[in-house]
Amino acid sequence: MNTNQQLVISNFEEKLKAYTYAVSGELTSEVDFVLANTEIPTDTFNVLLAKSSTLQGTFKVRQGLDYFYKKEYPFSVWMDVEHMNDDWKSLMQEYDLKEAERNVMMKRNNTLDVNQRSSKQLKITQVKNNEDLLRYVEVFISLFEGTPEQDALKSYFIKFSQVKLGPDVQMFIGCIDEIAVTTGLLIKSKDSYGIYDVMTKETVRGRGYGSEMFQFLLSQTKDKQKPVILQASDDGKNIYKRFGFIDVGEIVVLE
Repeated sequence: MNTNQQLVISNFEEKLKAYTYAVSGELTSEVDFVLANTEIPTDTFNVLLAKSSTLQGTFKVRQGLDYFYKKEYPFSVWMDVEHMNDDWKSLMQEYDLKEAERNVMMKRNNTLDVNQRSSKQLKITQVKNNEDLLRYVEVFISLFEGTPEQDALKSYFIKFSQVKLGPDVQMFIGCIDEIAVTTGLLIKSKDSYGIYDVMTKETVRGRGYGSEMFQFLLSQTKDKQKPVILQASDDGKNIYKRFGFIDVGEIVVLE
């Protein structure tokens, strides 16, 4: 795995740590994998992340996955496609895990020339209190409306403590007339910034709010020399290319 792919995986690990500890869950971090167990039936936050093509901790991985099955907790497996060797494939087949989606790893080298956004409508603020958090959660959960995951996420955020996230994890909401319509998440790690969860309510999509939030997140990086990474759907990657991001790899998601 090259340095660019390592940046993406490492930053994603920081997100898993933050969002597992925020609900007092259990995180197992080894050289070859990370296993996030929130003790809540959500495959959004119960995640096995492969960090290496060399699978050393097979016993611990099985122990974690067996626990999910015993508790009937859904989970997802995230893996650089270059890590998907015979060892990992065999393990995935053992648990009857199938490919659900693929995301493009993307990187921008720095944020030195990012322009400040200007808007007469969208007001973007950092989530600082419970009222802000409730509005963030409303937008986040709206994307899962009508699915079992919607109820699981409600349970997750009931236990969620923003204080436990720490200063390197910043949540933002974009509001129109005090109504939250879009969200964004910026995570600072040792070697990069990561942008996640740029979500817009379905009823107001196509008005540029997501792009505006994205540009805002880029402008919030304090170390302008540090690279920014993200994971994009194949359909969404062209949007990020317009912001100066390039493809650096591909992640497969199995469920």
